Amino acid sequence: MIKNINGRNRIFYLDEVRALAIILVILCHIIREFCQIRPSESLGWLSVGVFIQLGVMGVPLFLMISGSLLLNREYDLPDFLKRRFTRILIPFIFWALLLPIYKIIVNNDPTPYLTLFLDRQYWFIYMLIGVYLFLPIINSFIREYKMKGVEYFLILWLITITLNTFGLYPFHALELSYFAGYVGFIVLGYYLTNKEFKLSDKHMIWLGLILFIVFTLINLHFTLTHYKIGIFDDGALKYYHYETLVVTLQATGVFLMIEYYAKYCSKHKGTFRNKAYSFFKDTFMSKIIYSLSVCSYGMYLVHYFVVYGIRWVSNNMFPIYTAKPVIMPLVWIIVVFFSWLIIYVLSKIPYLKEVSGAH
Repeated sequence: MIKNINGRNRIFYLDEVRALAIILVILCHIIREFCQIRPSESLGWLSVGVFIQLGVMGVPLFLMISGSLLLNREYDLPDFLKRRFTRILIPFIFWALLLPIYKIIVNNDPTPYLTLFLDRQYWFIYMLIGVYLFLPIINSFIREYKMKGVEYFLILWLITITLNTFGLYPFHALELSYFAGYVGFIVLGYYLTNKEFKLSDKHMIWLGLILFIVFTLINLHFTLTHYKIGIFDDGALKYYHYETLVVTLQATGVFLMIEYYAKYCSKHKGTFRNKAYSFFKDTFMSKIIYSLSVCSYGMYLVHYFVVYGIRWVSNNMFPIYTAKPVIMPLVWIIVVFFSWLIIYVLSKIPYLKEVSGAH
């Protein structure tokens, strides 16, 4: 499952998950543009809103990959923090300085600079910084207690997000906040990657598929009925809730499908499944997946520029976001492509590679 690309050993299925995660995150933000200019409960509003049930998995998948790669490792604490935060902060500061200027240009509004570095678009970065600060602590815990410690943490985390899902948290005076939050996705990613399940690879693929379908349909039901544990509340569009049991099991299903399909194919050469998988792993598709994976962080930082650019076009030239939702996949592809292209080009230019976020 380890593929050597450009002299670097890569776990290919993790590159697949990361590439999928960034296009899902971008999908969420494109959908939000389409939703916000439509009347609540209109057919157009609902037709694009349902796709958020796919896009909402992007953030959990990103974090699960980090857990797969960073937990149960032996590293020097200062060196770990330096490497992690250098990779995160240098590109973030660069693009966060440019975004308010860009928004002033396209929106003719000077107010964005008053909220420099506080723009809600980059909430993910601040969350990631907090998670990485805590990661050495959870890493030491896992190195000490192994898989039993992981299972202990995950049980309490799942209890916490279940209470949160149904609006029952905090539960009287029971203090579970230490087990709440996004760090659970980090631990879950490590668990899914390293746990030796008793089921066969084929059965794990089916389990992942069932989890994905069932909980996507459940999330879709809550979306269409505006129930509070979905993404809608009192008929108004809210930001998506990542820390719910439904989204967790959706993302778990996708992660298991991709992971165990890769494992199954590596053990069954010559089968139809292996030949189908080889199309992604051994052809030009692998280069596309690898490039999307490497550029994913930079794409997250820069895709807002493309989204705002399209918003300007929609407001001044052609009504893109007020058009029929059938145009949404095309807009999605355009944003993904130009976000990737900007980061890919910058990653090839000396000095600018450091701010590209590509790694």
